[in-house]
Amino acid sequence: SGTGKALMFLTPEELGFLKYLKAAKVTMNEFEFPMSKIANVQSQLEDLVEKNFYLNRSAKEAYRSYILAYASHSLKNMFNVHKLDLQAVARGFGFINPPRVNLNLKASGQRNQRRGGGGGIGRGNDKQRKYGASGHAFSA
Repeated sequence: SGTGKALMFLTPEELGFLKYLKAAKVTMNEFEFPMSKIANVQSQLEDLVEKNFYLNRSAKEAYRSYILAYASHSLKNMFNVHKLDLQAVARGFGFINPPRVNLNLKASGQRNQRRGGGGGIGRGNDKQRKYGASGHAFSA
């Protein structure tokens, strides 16, 4: 039915996203909270994530998913994964330091390129045998 509710926390760089929501006629309410009313639970969150294996694994997967979603966003000028403060993002998921996760992200503008070179046990030109003299791939 196209209805629902969501809570968004935006960084200053992401505030431009609000104009897209307004253009789509999304009803929004902005809330501001005084710092004196916000409980500091960061250390408790970090302790929980550190001590509970399953919570740690879930937090790591959520952290990875967040970064991948950020990287795949179509509005790269606002959601630039290469400008993310990974330390701050990691803290939001309960990590003191960003966990090692496999992201397979390329720097913007880079393209996937095949690396040439050996490594196989060769009987002549393996690359030419696989791709043919023209460089096109063939399958049998």
